[in-house]
Amino acid sequence: MTPVLRTRAARPSDVAAIAAFTTGTFDWGDYVPESIAGWIDDQSGYVLVATDGDDSPVAIGRATLLTPQEAWLHAARVHPDWRGRGIASQMAVELTDWARDRGGLVARLMIEENNTASIRNINKTAFRKTAVIHRGFRTLGQPAPHLNGNGGSRRRSPLTAREGNRADAELVAAAWSTSEAGRALRGLIAESWSFYRLRRSDVDRAAREARLWEVGSAWAITSEDDGRFNVLMLDTSPTDAPDVIRALVDLATDREASEFSAWAADCPWLVEALMAAGCDTEPSGIYAQAL
Repeated sequence: MTPVLRTRAARPSDVAAIAAFTTGTFDWGDYVPESIAGWIDDQSGYVLVATDGDDSPVAIGRATLLTPQEAWLHAARVHPDWRGRGIASQMAVELTDWARDRGGLVARLMIEENNTASIRNINKTAFRKTAVIHRGFRTLGQPAPHLNGNGGSRRRSPLTAREGNRADAELVAAAWSTSEAGRALRGLIAESWSFYRLRRSDVDRAAREARLWEVGSAWAITSEDDGRFNVLMLDTSPTDAPDVIRALVDLATDREASEFSAWAADCPWLVEALMAAGCDTEPSGIYAQAL
């Protein structure tokens, strides 16, 4: 591993330089340029940069504590001219040190399964893949022409999503820890694009905010933002999964969402049910390191 000249906390004066080398990270762009200023101001997280001889950022990474014991690492980006030098791996070590010093017991991160370069880099550290999660997504308000779907027409599900209540919190949390989907995800729930272990208090809060749904014998926790309906936790069975997912799509449609998104465990029957509901799916690995 080739050490970088220097690493330090990001500063407001770094925003322009970071935005310049992160704007075109992916085909669709990147979320870093519009988020970096807020991250630097956010005291709950830590933005680390690696700098060149002129003290200009050439790499970035961020860590935050999602719970007092669980850290999440993300937004690892390296300037194209500086890739292949082990910078991302070195920064992952420093970010986990930051989390450990603040009481973190485990650090996690997510990498798309087709991102071979990032997987190669993280395998040089103490992180190990502990789960695979699939993101299903589709546009609403138009037919779903997915090849594994129903040819474009869509019937409403025979099931209806009904609001759960706080009295269900203990039951939902306990079921998630033992169900097939919950065990496949090591008990994790999504918070946007990050993950931590589901707690009873999380279910209680979702019920208070009308984001906990009972769908037949299944349970889901959701969120809504910018016209997107997001399923953050989905606990169902192989038999019920197709109707449960259709019911959640119905719910999103009734709430006039423009997009439907769902995080799902790495269970073939669950991924197939998402595809049958007209969703494209993308798998990612979740990597963890004890601190």
